[in-house]
Amino acid sequence: MPRRVVALILMSLVPLTVFAESVESRGMSVPSLRDAALGGEHVAFADGFETLFSNPAGLVHVDPQFSFIPLTVRLAGPVFSLSSAIAQGIGGDLATVLASPSVQDLLRSIYANLSLTGPLYFGYAGSGKGFAVLNESDALFQNVGTAGFEARLSQRLLVVAGYGLVIPLPDSWESSLSAGLGLKGFVRGDVIVRTSLLELPALVDSAGFDLLTSSPFELISGIGIDAGLSYQWRGTIGVAVTAENLYASSATLSYDQLGEFLDSSGDAGLPAYSTPAREVTLGFAYTPSLGAFERYVQNLIVLIDYRDIFDFWMDPANTENIILKFGLGVEATLLEVLALRVGLGDGLFAAGLALNLASVTLSAAMHGSELSAEPGLRPVYNLVLGLEFRR
Repeated sequence: MPRRVVALILMSLVPLTVFAESVESRGMSVPSLRDAALGGEHVAFADGFETLFSNPAGLVHVDPQFSFIPLTVRLAGPVFSLSSAIAQGIGGDLATVLASPSVQDLLRSIYANLSLTGPLYFGYAGSGKGFAVLNESDALFQNVGTAGFEARLSQRLLVVAGYGLVIPLPDSWESSLSAGLGLKGFVRGDVIVRTSLLELPALVDSAGFDLLTSSPFELISGIGIDAGLSYQWRGTIGVAVTAENLYASSATLSYDQLGEFLDSSGDAGLPAYSTPAREVTLGFAYTPSLGAFERYVQNLIVLIDYRDIFDFWMDPANTENIILKFGLGVEATLLEVLALRVGLGDGLFAAGLALNLASVTLSAAMHGSELSAEPGLRPVYNLVLGLEFRR
């Protein structure tokens, strides 16, 4: 009975995300809409609830705030082309549309995404402390090999907690130094549907719940520890360094069929353990004084980060081009209501905006992600929309 309950929870939001998956990491990270518009995560940016995920040391600079029931939808890849094909299929025969030469060409290099963060999402951050509990639903459609096709439907539950403390410095330095520690843990279930491009139309034509229960299923769990330092000088210049996955481990149980997990008839055997690579990131933040212009423009900040500095040493098999490691971002608020954001991440342009209406924030962002280790080889463009309630 417990396994049936777990499976129902894991699959409860899958129908909402049948055509996609997030470009960001599928492990213990939390993709941020704000970071997406600013060219990626910025560890020296100690402002807002997102600080809990980027650098726990920055929590000492965050005003106390609660975040609850945010909904964030992410779309990536040729989603609109897929949507057009699906719309044609709804009006006729979807299997016939998928078998057409134009759609088959699209699927041969497909990597499409739609993910949903929430509706389970609540947390607190401020005064050096923070925690969050959230769920994320996504699915991945991608080509495998020369003529293979895979859909991975996922549901993840993530718990994060952070603590930061101030390290005393002489008053004459006019600066502050803080250190922080973050803990995270997750449980994720993946249903994996594999087929060939030629067999895909017939598979879609016969799709149903039986297809899911007869597909392979993976149950993944993991824990991790992050650490960070943050230095602020006169509230103008910030320097920070973080060590993500300072300790991290995950275990995967693989079942031949989801149905075997549901009725406890299958044996997954011994779990497969893995250790995510450690990532050290250095970040800078500059907040200039605007003088009389602050009546119209507030909170202008310029951000520069160099991510995963030691990947050539800690994870040589997945070393990226140095261009992909830099993140640049600029944010400014107009009339204390409209936040405008631009950035550069993975060597690709990013932009976004947020409308702050008292305790409700409406946000949107567009950014690029590079799926390869070299710039420009396999870029994917993303659209992110969000609604959040805060107090």
